[in-house]
Amino acid sequence: MMRRILLLSFVHYFWFLGTSTGQHKITVTIDGYKNDTCILGYQIGRTTYIAQQVNERNKDGDFVFEGEEALLGGLYSVLIKPKNQFFQFILSNDEEQKDFKIKTKIIDNPARDLTKHLKIKNSPDNAVFEEYKAFLMAMRTRSEQLEAELSAAKQKKDKDQIAAINKKIQNLDGEVTAYQDNLLKKYPTLLSPKLITGSRQPEIPKELVEQVDIFRYYKAHFWDNYDWADERLIRTPILKEKIETYIEKLTMQHVDSVSKACEYIIDQALAAKNKEVFQFVAVYLLNKYAKQEVICMDGVYVAIAQKYYCTGMAYWLDSTQLEGICTDAAKMAPLRCGRSAPEVRLKNINDSSYVSLYSIKKPFVAVYFWDPTCGNCAKMSEKLVPIYEKYKDRGFEILGVCSKSWKNVELCRTKVEKQKMNWINLSDEPYPLAWVKKYYDLRSNPFIYLLDENKNILFKRISAQQLDQILEREFERYEKQHKK
Repeated sequence: MMRRILLLSFVHYFWFLGTSTGQHKITVTIDGYKNDTCILGYQIGRTTYIAQQVNERNKDGDFVFEGEEALLGGLYSVLIKPKNQFFQFILSNDEEQKDFKIKTKIIDNPARDLTKHLKIKNSPDNAVFEEYKAFLMAMRTRSEQLEAELSAAKQKKDKDQIAAINKKIQNLDGEVTAYQDNLLKKYPTLLSPKLITGSRQPEIPKELVEQVDIFRYYKAHFWDNYDWADERLIRTPILKEKIETYIEKLTMQHVDSVSKACEYIIDQALAAKNKEVFQFVAVYLLNKYAKQEVICMDGVYVAIAQKYYCTGMAYWLDSTQLEGICTDAAKMAPLRCGRSAPEVRLKNINDSSYVSLYSIKKPFVAVYFWDPTCGNCAKMSEKLVPIYEKYKDRGFEILGVCSKSWKNVELCRTKVEKQKMNWINLSDEPYPLAWVKKYYDLRSNPFIYLLDENKNILFKRISAQQLDQILEREFERYEKQHKK
């Protein structure tokens, strides 16, 4: 179930509201290009967004992107038609944008490479980056030479020579690191050194040999070389990719662990006291978990919303947007996995007796919201019937809540009988039925909550197939525990 997203698109928000003082004039010459359309794009993660487009050349046959305000620093692209071939470059600061010149030509090969003959004038940042790439090429050549020497030494079985060459190979990494650190020290205001050092992986101490220790160290030092105070890194692939790696690969995929990881990232931006970076990560992570389909991960949305949005930190939102987010979070908060499920006390559609959820003493109970006129509900019920028959004798119960009120309860009875839904089925007058739906934040049918014997929410928003798999696993665990 997708949460309401009331935020502005963070990409366009940053673009239109984020320009700095100054001017920009970027002249692009592409020899061999016949089309009259040229696009200037900027980067957020791996996605390129259009900054400007020109559809005619100047008198010299060049494309000119210009404006009265300087463009925000970041990684930019020039794209050409018809297949959006492109090359990338760094745009670093206001000064170098006033007479920024790029020249390249189309190479007629299968790749139609635009980078081989790329020349950028009046850009110290791109010059530094080109020097770094040349350094890496030289280091790669040295590495290949050493690998060849190592192979020969191994054939000769010369242990001393093998050890000496291995040491030289290991020292190459140290040279690269030293070169990167020197770039940052020498050019502290340029973007390219921030990109280079910020992308660097943690160097694991040699004394760590256990995988768990290596992992912990790697995660603890993952952000060591990243500059949280530099908002230009928002408009490069690095920040978004590091966020995704940290959350999805270095964090256990449990709602509490993911919430803490998100909070760590947002807190780093807060500590750096850069409003743009804080806004970016807060918006990105809230939107990510507003759209999250992974079971129980909507709790991450609640954690972010309540800690950073509903405490007055989201300065970029108006009161209406903020109220919508906080209202959503408040509704979702008591329904997070691990919390006690709200009580359900409605009429049994068969005999009008009141049934309480908490009176059902079973290891597992599914609260199933459905509607007799809903096609997807009919499909869900059809799949649930054999699952119920499979597990009911082991201690599984379904508490079906029919969305039709008591005056239309015959629709519920007819559907129950037709589909052989032999579990507990409830309905009631509009008021109590409406309150149950409200407590469970029901926005669509069908919907399933799976509860444990203490009526804590184990899983929610699950399919029949997922329910079957979960019950198989949970009953095995439950029965092992209760045999002891």
